Amino acid sequence: MKLFKSKKGFAFDVKGIIATLVAGSILMMVGLFTYSKVSGSIDQSAFTATENTTMSNVRSNVLSGFDLSAIIFIVLAAGGIIGVLLLAFR
Repeated sequence: MKLFKSKKGFAFDVKGIIATLVAGSILMMVGLFTYSKVSGSIDQSAFTATENTTMSNVRSNVLSGFDLSAIIFIVLAAGGIIGVLLLAFR
């Protein structure tokens, strides 16, 4: 996100925020798709109880990470909206 001083005040890079939101969303979808394909293809038939527990914990942690990563986009969008509003009322 570029924020630089010009003669009229601060200029805000709205296109950069939108591009970041779009690219980040696409990367998140690709990551989830890849994870689901890899996770689903692991053969757990020969796993011990400890290995199954570990695999369950890994899956839970990865999915929690993807859930929390959506907050980044909400914060970025909110920052963009606040920036545009601040510029509009100068």
